[in-house]
This record gives sequence, C-alpha cells and structure tokens, in this order.
Amino acid sequence: MLKLKVIVPVMIIVCTAIWWLMPHFTEQDKAYYVSLYCLQPTGSDQQIQARMEQTVENNNQDYALKKRHFSPLLAKRIQDAWDRLTPDQQQQAQQRDKCAQLLSEKLNLPAPLPR
Repeated sequence: MLKLKVIVPVMIIVCTAIWWLMPHFTEQDKAYYVSLYCLQPTGSDQQIQARMEQTVENNNQDYALKKRHFSPLLAKRIQDAWDRLTPDQQQQAQQRDKCAQLLSEKLNLPAPLPR
C-alpha cells in the first residue's frame, strides 16, 4: 500500500518533468523558420542550417529585450518536412510563395498570407 502511495506521485512528477523539458514551438516560430528555409532552399542540409542560424542570430538588435536564439531542432524539422515533399513538389517550391505554402501544409500550419 505504501508503495502505491509513493509510486503514483513520483510517476506524475516524472511525466510532468518530461513534458516540461520537451521543446514546444509556437506556430509563429515554425512559420518564421519556414520563411527562412524558403529564402534559399538549395545546398546541403548543413549549409542551409548554417545560413538559417546566421540569419536568426544576426537579426537580433542590440537593444532587443527578447532576442531570438537559433533552434537546430526546429530547423531540422523544417528540413525533414522538405525531404518529405515529392520531387515535383520540391520543383514547384523553387518559387518562394509556393515553398511556404507546401511546407506549411506538411507541418500542419495555417496557410501563409498572400503577398
């Protein structure tokens, strides 16, 4: 009986801690990374990720209260979504607006606003 009284709260705490430590990305963050990816979707995965990181880190203003920091995990998710596109879709995605639309669909994001 004592084991059950100890095990259940410990399991609840462990599950809560795991959920808390998992990365959670907002729809806005995902859309931002999609737009970064669509600026230059050519090159190796490492080159694309390096360009995305430079863009994110270099766009921080010195006076900004909340600075963006690059998330390699989110960048990897965007690259994986690109890899899941068919070759025809990747060809269509060479146009930036179409790229954002196709990647947003793969990530279940709301459609980007037309320009």
